[in-house]
Amino acid sequence: MTNAAIIGVTLSLAGVIGGFVCFILCKVYRKRKHRHNIPSYTGYDAVGDYKPPSLMSISTASQEAFLTKEHRSVQPSSLPSTSRGSISTMSRGSIKSDPFTEETSSISARSDTSADSLIFDPNFGAIRPDLYPRKDAVLQQSSVEQSQGKLHIRIKYDFRTSDVLVHLIEAQELVVDRSRDPEGGFGDPYIRISMIPEVDERIRQSSVKRRTHNPFYNEYFKFPVTLDEVKERTLIFQVFDYDKFSRHKTMGEVSVDLGQVDVTNSVEMWCDIQKQSQHNDMGELLLSLSYLPTAERLTVVVLKAKELVMTAAGGSCDPYVRISLVVDGKKVKRKKTSVKRSTTSPVWNEALTFNISSDLLPKCNLEVTVLDHDLIGHGEFVGRCIIGPNRPDAEGKHWNDMLNNHRKSMAMWQHLYRR
Repeated sequence: MTNAAIIGVTLSLAGVIGGFVCFILCKVYRKRKHRHNIPSYTGYDAVGDYKPPSLMSISTASQEAFLTKEHRSVQPSSLPSTSRGSISTMSRGSIKSDPFTEETSSISARSDTSADSLIFDPNFGAIRPDLYPRKDAVLQQSSVEQSQGKLHIRIKYDFRTSDVLVHLIEAQELVVDRSRDPEGGFGDPYIRISMIPEVDERIRQSSVKRRTHNPFYNEYFKFPVTLDEVKERTLIFQVFDYDKFSRHKTMGEVSVDLGQVDVTNSVEMWCDIQKQSQHNDMGELLLSLSYLPTAERLTVVVLKAKELVMTAAGGSCDPYVRISLVVDGKKVKRKKTSVKRSTTSPVWNEALTFNISSDLLPKCNLEVTVLDHDLIGHGEFVGRCIIGPNRPDAEGKHWNDMLNNHRKSMAMWQHLYRR
């Protein structure tokens, strides 16, 4: 009875195990059968779906032919590309519908990028002056007089900073005083640049080039001037020969009238260097004259000066005024003002008096000279005016107004000249 029970239990367990194994085998068989009945490209036939490259590489010949056919059916090359917008739209469509051609996708991406940049770029359509360069105008400023050399410069107006830009390039064939260098005739030239009427009190001058008569500078200077005022200005280039132990010698000068030059474009110029003119306007001086007959006293009040053209070198402008009383061509008395440091528009407000009888007034002249103070020797001459009864223009008018208005102060601006 016991053996029969054991045999029954054993058979039951064997049946359960056998049934379980059969169930597993059936499952495996169904899965294998299902794989053989479904093509490997299932799920990737729809246009626009993504197929991994690994699956494409194991496709059969028939599958590759099918994919190629589908690929050709959605190519946009058969559609007309009439405009940039249509190209961009088709490119976007091709990205979604044809994932198999990587080249098409990259082209479409570039098309989208360029289209977006054209739409949203704020600089699109703006004028770029750097794409339209213009050649510099080259001008030749010559003179009938003997030249002391040539000066090479470039002038342009900077609209961003409202400055006149001066490019001092070089000088050539400078005429040097051989007495200063008997051996070789070389000098130590440098150039001072100023603007008339002056815009500030800064001194602009180049570096000194040693022992040469063909100095190369390549230096830049700027003058703050509005565009409307440029045509009323004149650039003065004064060439000096530097001397460490004595006064620097003037070699010549160049005057450029900006009213005759279009500085809105870059203008390159070759200018003849001329000897310094003896009649250049060197600035203005405001004087007041009065005569007191009872005291027989002539009073000259030196008020101020403006726009002095300083010809001395060294970097300082220290002007003062010297007045000489001239009777019948002889200097009988001389007085001078104080020195004003580092300025080209000094203010003095100083009175200088001369005792002279009324019967000598018609024979008198006042020689008014402005000088630049120098610690060594006499001051450097800047300019002068001569006021008297027989003088022309404002110089004679000022004196006669004083004679006709005794006890009254008669003030007038006088031009200073190099004569």
